[in-house]
Amino acid sequence: MSDTAVPTPTGPEVHEKDHNKDNKDNKEIVKAFVEAWNTRDFDRFDRLMDADAVLRVGAAAVPCGPASTRAIAREWTTAFPDWHFDLLILIAEGDRVFAHMPYSGTHRAPVLGVAPTGRSCTVDEMVVFRLAHGRIAEAWEVYDEAGMWRQLGSAPPA
Repeated sequence: MSDTAVPTPTGPEVHEKDHNKDNKDNKEIVKAFVEAWNTRDFDRFDRLMDADAVLRVGAAAVPCGPASTRAIAREWTTAFPDWHFDLLILIAEGDRVFAHMPYSGTHRAPVLGVAPTGRSCTVDEMVVFRLAHGRIAEAWEVYDEAGMWRQLGSAPPA
């Protein structure tokens, strides 16, 4: 028997295996984020969101650490008590996860200063998440805002 150490594999197959595991882990974090919204388990944001996370919507950059994300989620799920994301597509590559996640709900309480309309909407939404150290660090959100307000029969907030 030899005392010679067995070399650790370092070829492309090992890198690809690690990369696939990271992609899977990142997708699981985004799934957990969507599930937290859908189940109203907003305390999970403490484990899912980086303290300095930022949400980018158009030209706006919105702080979305755990407390901020909780506040946003509470505002929207109070206004739309039946709010629900449908997670249709998740694609991960490196530290990014693309999610096609339309949402639906009925406008029952004020949101962003807009009085409740009692109408329902289904809104197409896509988000690119950037993950770091097992948490959501940044997100870019694109959604059909005009379509949402049109379905609700309301002008968007000024």
